Amino acid sequence: MIEKLIKRLSSLPMVTAIALSGSRTSEINDSSSDWDIYIYSEKRVPPEERERILSSLFPHCRIDCSPFEEGDEAVTADGDAYDLMYRSIEWTEWQVDDVWRKHKARIGYTTCFLHNIRTSEILYDRDGWLSSLQEELKAPYPEELRENIIRKNLDVVCGDGTSTFLIQADLAAKRDDVVSSNHRLAAILASYFDIIFAYNRRFHPGEKKLMGYAHLCQNLPENMDDDISAVIKTLGRKEHMDYLNTLISHLRAYAGKI
Repeated sequence: MIEKLIKRLSSLPMVTAIALSGSRTSEINDSSSDWDIYIYSEKRVPPEERERILSSLFPHCRIDCSPFEEGDEAVTADGDAYDLMYRSIEWTEWQVDDVWRKHKARIGYTTCFLHNIRTSEILYDRDGWLSSLQEELKAPYPEELRENIIRKNLDVVCGDGTSTFLIQADLAAKRDDVVSSNHRLAAILASYFDIIFAYNRRFHPGEKKLMGYAHLCQNLPENMDDDISAVIKTLGRKEHMDYLNTLISHLRAYAGKI
C-alpha cells in the first residue's frame, strides 16, 4: 500500500519530498504504531487532490482533519492507520533556521521538530533537499543551543520570576484546583524533559515514551523515576507540592552542572 501511496503523491508537481517518521522510525517502537507520512511541498497540496488519491487507495479516509499540522487520515481494510501531514518548504526551513542555526530555545519540545526531520526515512526526495537537511542535522549539537534550552526552561519552571510554573503549581494546590495543578505539572514535565535531552545533546523525541527515551541518555537527574512517579501519583493530594519541590531541587542541581 505504501508504495502505491508514495507513487501517487510524488506525481503531484508541488511535492518536493516525502518521508516516513514518528514511532515507525524511532529507537523505541511497537506493532501498534501508525504510519506517519510527511509530505513537503513548495505550495499547498489541494485537499481535493488528497481526497482523490486517498479515496482511490483506502476504504476509509478523512481529509484536512489533523488538530496539529494540516493532515489527513486513512485506514486500510486490515485496520492499518496512516496519518498524512503536509508541510511547506518555507515553514520547514524556518523551523530549522530558528532552532538549529540561530539557537533559539522554546518552552518544552525545543528540538522535537529537528528530531522528526533527522530520524525520518526518506521515501521520495526530488531534488535532494530533505537529505541535505538531514545531513546538516547530523552535525555536533550546538553548545549555545544546549545552554539556551536549559537556561530558558529552568527559568520558566523555577527561576526568579513572579509567575514561574512552580509558583503557579503551588497556588493551584492551595486553591485545591486539581485541573490547574494538572496543567502546571504537565508544563513542568515538558520543560523537565527538554532540559534532560538538551543536557545530553540529544534531540527531543516528542510526547510519547519519554521515560524510555530519557533512559537512553547518559546523564539523568537524581531519582528521576521515583520523583516523576511521586508527583503524578500525589496530584490533588496535600503531599503533592513536597514531592514536586523535591523533583525541582534535583533538576536544579542537575542543570547546575553544565
